Amino acid sequence: MNSAFWRYTLILSVLFIFWGQFFVSDGFFNQLTFNFALFYPLGFLVGYRPRLENLRSAYLAAFLFNLLSYLVAGISGIPIESWTMVGLDFLSLVVFLKVGMIMGRRAQSKE
Repeated sequence: MNSAFWRYTLILSVLFIFWGQFFVSDGFFNQLTFNFALFYPLGFLVGYRPRLENLRSAYLAAFLFNLLSYLVAGISGIPIESWTMVGLDFLSLVVFLKVGMIMGRRAQSKE
């Protein structure tokens, strides 16, 4: 794994620690907002400096980070209430990461 993967994982971890204190209640819209707060900034950074290795590393880091968060929740005894929510969680990950990349490319092209 390259340094971009570890850098993106570190960014996601810091964002998770920061935003995790604000989003503590359950609900679909709360999960969407939390995913936006995590994955949009990562997508923006990747879009701002587009390279193929960064794109792959960002998607890999985001998917593994999300998967590990569910694994840790399962191991610690927190029940997963709805598998549909898990699917929507991963779908929103892809959408917010892609939107962030598009906005990052736009910001970079304006300079």
